Amino acid sequence: MAIKPLPHSIPSKLPPAKLYLDDINEILQILTDSSPDYQATFVAGQSKCDTLDDLKELRRRTTHFVMNISSPRKHQTLELTTSATRIHIDEIGDQLLAWSKYVNVAAIFERRKLRLKSAVRSVAPLLFAGLSFLALAVWMFAPRAAKPLSIYELTHLATGIVLAAAVVYYFVSSHSVVYLRYPLRIGVGRWLEDHKPEIIVGVISILLGAIATRIVEKTWR
Repeated sequence: MAIKPLPHSIPSKLPPAKLYLDDINEILQILTDSSPDYQATFVAGQSKCDTLDDLKELRRRTTHFVMNISSPRKHQTLELTTSATRIHIDEIGDQLLAWSKYVNVAAIFERRKLRLKSAVRSVAPLLFAGLSFLALAVWMFAPRAAKPLSIYELTHLATGIVLAAAVVYYFVSSHSVVYLRYPLRIGVGRWLEDHKPEIIVGVISILLGAIATRIVEKTWR
């Protein structure tokens, strides 16, 4: 087994994830070493809170969340915005402890990661290039005297565009999300809660495929 030195700086980027209050509490315990000697503030959307109980009272979801923690010789910030999720750990002294905090927080994000969103964001440039190439190919080889679309077919086309816009909006409108409540613990409800984005995107993709296939068949016929 090779021994590799740790990089000089602790990473800051985290994957998109869906967090709940128990995750926020666990992250707080990690970053404070479960010590009472700290000051913490939480920003959820337009609201600023001092305790987890205050957050619970908000009873909503937010895609903008900031947790600031200060203690002697230490400062940590967890920041969720619509474009990225980052953590900053600044500590004077032993950096192995700071690294341990990052690894433990990253493990929570890995457990709660929005896998579909993470995968699509990682291949977004290739996906955009592939769709552009496909659109160019269709424009070059499609019949020049294509049959005009009827009102019924135009309705299908408009529906497809709206559904496609909804899918794109899901991937670009936010990065991570925090639900200011505790998750369902067991049963089908918990599974549906954890996989709701994938289910919705899957259903919309099936509808888009059916609409696109019908329009292409009508156009090329």
